[in-house]
Amino acid sequence: MQSSTPTKAFELRTSIPFSKYTGCGNDFILIDNRNQVYPSEESDLAEHLCDRQFGVGADGVILLERSDRADFVMRIFNPDGTEAEMCGNGIRCLGKFLQELGIEGTKFTIEVMGKKYPLSLHDDGSVSVSMQPAPEISWDIELSIGRKTFHVDFLDTGVPHATLSVEKLSAFDLDAIGPKIRYHEKFMPQGTNVDVYHIDESDPSLIYIRTYERGVERETMACGTGATACAIIAWTKEQIANPIRIQVASGDILEFKISGSLGRIDQIVMKGPAEFIFRGNFSI
Repeated sequence: MQSSTPTKAFELRTSIPFSKYTGCGNDFILIDNRNQVYPSEESDLAEHLCDRQFGVGADGVILLERSDRADFVMRIFNPDGTEAEMCGNGIRCLGKFLQELGIEGTKFTIEVMGKKYPLSLHDDGSVSVSMQPAPEISWDIELSIGRKTFHVDFLDTGVPHATLSVEKLSAFDLDAIGPKIRYHEKFMPQGTNVDVYHIDESDPSLIYIRTYERGVERETMACGTGATACAIIAWTKEQIANPIRIQVASGDILEFKISGSLGRIDQIVMKGPAEFIFRGNFSI
């Protein structure tokens, strides 16, 4: 007869609460790690949690931690276990997570990889974030991929992005071309995210984009830093006026307001939705 007494190994298991959120279809597992409950040294844990067949399923794991330079620290782990420098949709989800935790206030400063991002929660449920203006843009980089040649603009909006204007967004084979640009020798060793975009002919302030995300290694429903990159390119290269609306693959809209002059960006604010999906616990 088997004993009903739990084994020692079972007794040592730790249960960690989490909440799942989505920002425009870009979904994340959020964990309150202010008391260091998450073993971030175990890089494969993010891989297991993000697995859509055998885990919770997500585009990343986000940790809320204490900061001595800002209100809080945000850390982001990709599904491949690597730590990301920034995530635009993720930081908006973190803002809603602060509300869920009962933390009072509507304005916060979030530290990510040593950089500070002002964040505001709005009555309509949206969240706005002051993004980092790209320090410089590398224009018209020529890439030879197979028998085709592509011209991309490259910039860093917290993470690197190669942006490519296309005529027919839906017809572009991002699954095939995305990885080749992502790992192209001109962007190594860090590699790059890849954004393809199309400006609406009848409404130039509306831009449609698709993104192949580094670390996720596939096309995602949305990418906040990718939308930021395309907004910067549109404002700088195409001189498109504010507000710039970016429609991501999920169909959701991210709104950008850019201030500056003569091609110099002083501030760029992204505003968009972030929604709670469910909460639960996992054991380690």
